[in-house]
Amino acid sequence: MTTILRSIVLAALMSVCGVHRVSGFTQTDTERDRDEGRSSQSVVGVYVAGENAALERVACAPNLKISAAYQSLVDAMLARSPTFRRQCARIAAAPYLSVIIRSDPPVGTRARALTEIQRLSGGRVEAFVKVGLSAATGELIAHEIEHILEQLDGVDLPVKSRLRGSGVRRLAELEAYETTRAIVTGQRVAREAFERR
Repeated sequence: MTTILRSIVLAALMSVCGVHRVSGFTQTDTERDRDEGRSSQSVVGVYVAGENAALERVACAPNLKISAAYQSLVDAMLARSPTFRRQCARIAAAPYLSVIIRSDPPVGTRARALTEIQRLSGGRVEAFVKVGLSAATGELIAHEIEHILEQLDGVDLPVKSRLRGSGVRRLAELEAYETTRAIVTGQRVAREAFERR
């Protein structure tokens, strides 16, 4: 095949395949982005054939354990939210990571959900997510999973929290951090999974 013919075929395939959104690593916290629901965490990418098959299997990822109380909720999120499927696929692709989602609220704090991450010897990482049952449980699960993905991406929360406009702030009373990236992602998953169309 000639170079020109290959270019034409490639251009035609790309236009037929379409695009999908993928997570990025940058966070924003400008008022305009919050008001318009935009964030630099989303970029356009080329659809990859066969990716959907991998996303279909994430419910059975051996490194993602979900409380039986939330299993049907998570199943609905997987079925309806492409953003949540991408989050779960990222977890499934990290064999050194173990995530446990518990159906109990954090104790001794005002937080509705909380994730504790432990780094073990040999590069293993364990994440324990505590989420109480509420109308926002699905959003909170996606929000906390995004915090785990921030750690997979190497986001230095203490450093970012000291930078104005980074989208990261320190919550001194909780000895924790909050990010625009997790807030926006949780809200997006809730819209995709639970709003009537």
